[in-house]
Amino acid sequence: MRVIVNEPLVKKQATTARRAITIGLTLLFAAMVLSFNPRSILAAYLIMLVGIVLLNWGAIRGGKWLRDPRFDQALGKVLKGLNQGLRIYHYVLPADHVLLSPAGLFVLLVKPQEGQISCHGEKWRHRFHLGRFLRTLFEERLGNPTKQALQEAEKLRRFIEEHLPDIEVPIQPLIVFSHPKAELEIVEPIVPVMYIGDLKAYLRSATAPKNLRQETLKTLTNLFDEQAV
Repeated sequence: MRVIVNEPLVKKQATTARRAITIGLTLLFAAMVLSFNPRSILAAYLIMLVGIVLLNWGAIRGGKWLRDPRFDQALGKVLKGLNQGLRIYHYVLPADHVLLSPAGLFVLLVKPQEGQISCHGEKWRHRFHLGRFLRTLFEERLGNPTKQALQEAEKLRRFIEEHLPDIEVPIQPLIVFSHPKAELEIVEPIVPVMYIGDLKAYLRSATAPKNLRQETLKTLTNLFDEQAV
């Protein structure tokens, strides 16, 4: 399997996240110093507010771009050894992680949340506990992965339609949980949901059919590769 990663974008986003975190912490420190002067209390509160916002924003972005391993690296590790004819694109296309195969396209939505998570149809629930509440101040919330995955698949479909209006290609969104402490309860999901450790076996089976003509596969490969330049 060939892996294509938009490294310039990764570097840019990681730098932005680091700067936001650094500036946020600096502002919080400045606010603390100013708070010792009664005449500067209002300024201290304003600076503290800006610092918290920047720190929160940077931490949430850092959860994606500064994570070790990043989502693309985690996927690369578990999918190593998959069919050599496959290509996976990270941060190149309208969806973050897109697998191109002779069976069609797979949009992989990676979720890093831990704890007890349930999905019934298209309804999601992340069980509350105090530790998770504190972490949500500085990390991305679960949201509705089903809607997110379908939206990413739709953005990719529109992109292909815009560039290759005469080509129809099956697009299958998948929801993948990467945290080892995620506990999933899945009942009749609209979009397939799985642990990252089960992804390779799923894709090995799902990509076996050759639904795409060789010409279509080559055309898609050329289009996607152009976006990576």
